[in-house]
Amino acid sequence: MNTTLSSEMNQGNEDSTQTRLLEAGLRIFGLHGYEGVRTRTLADEAGVNQSAIPYYFGGKKGLYLAVTRRLTAAVHDEFLKQALIETEVIQKRSKAEAEEALKNVMTQFSQTMIGNHETNARSVFIAREQLQPTEAYDILYEQFFLPLHQMIAVLVGKLMELDANDPKTILIAHAIVGQSIAFSVAKETYLRRQGMQDLDEAHVALIAKELGEMSIRTCGDYSN
Repeated sequence: MNTTLSSEMNQGNEDSTQTRLLEAGLRIFGLHGYEGVRTRTLADEAGVNQSAIPYYFGGKKGLYLAVTRRLTAAVHDEFLKQALIETEVIQKRSKAEAEEALKNVMTQFSQTMIGNHETNARSVFIAREQLQPTEAYDILYEQFFLPLHQMIAVLVGKLMELDANDPKTILIAHAIVGQSIAFSVAKETYLRRQGMQDLDEAHVALIAKELGEMSIRTCGDYSN
């Protein structure tokens, strides 16, 4: 270990160094993809010594996978965990409750995906993995997309009197989830159309509310 890295560790900055690398990784990998990023760029962006990457993560690939796990854990803690619990309860209740639950879930999910710089970076990272999947996509799928997709399908199935695993249910669930993901990825177009520089909390809440209501209308459109 070189002197600079040893000094960082001796100062008790291990957690800070790892966090800075994870945050830098989310931004830089999202913008340029795994292959398009050098470890020197990651280290410079994080403001740490380059040797910290192999020391803490075993190399660039280890950092990339760690970024993915951190992203899925954040979404799970902020939104998915409680939503899954509530959906399990809703399965045994009325259509009206399922409708309200679907609207609330998609409102919360949209707020998780749209807004500040952290959520923007998540959306870009996720979009890149959708377009050019790496082995990190297995983590995103198993820990984020699959439980989210299944949860939405349960609620859609309840509303449309279809099995949650029916191909039509899965199609509608995907359309609903896609509305929020597409909105977060294509945010720049929306800002330009609105003549805005960025979204404040009130406008994020307004968008999330509309996307929640759109999820109900989507079920209605497919019913007709």
